[in-house]
Amino acid sequence: MPTILRQLLAVVLGVAVAMLVVTAGDALSRVIHPLPPGLDFSNTDAVRAAIAGMPVVAFLTLVAGWSAAAGIGAWIAARLAVTRRSAMGMLVAGVLVAATAANLAMLPHPTWMWPVALVAVPVAGFVGARAGASTARVAHHR
Repeated sequence: MPTILRQLLAVVLGVAVAMLVVTAGDALSRVIHPLPPGLDFSNTDAVRAAIAGMPVVAFLTLVAGWSAAAGIGAWIAARLAVTRRSAMGMLVAGVLVAATAANLAMLPHPTWMWPVALVAVPVAGFVGARAGASTARVAHHR
């Protein structure tokens, strides 16, 4: 398989797995604190009220899920990449940071989530990218 194709595949798979992890984390948060049945997402006031009533642990679960997604997705991309492994992992982490910022901007999350999420997600992505690159180098030398 050509290197460029393998690099692209590594990033696409990393992002795809990361999105699955985000979905699972969001589902877990909804189990911890379900949104009101029949919530009309087109009604901004109703959405704001529902989110304002959520406990802190539900928001922490969201941030943990987003961070885990960045770390796992970055690890996968770095592990599967042929060259520039850490960079491929950080590319996935960058996609997750952008998605996190978009999510925070679209929905009325508590203000404290902005700095927490925008630090935790890239840090987790960096750790995942470095770990994936290191694991790949060790496996390659065996």
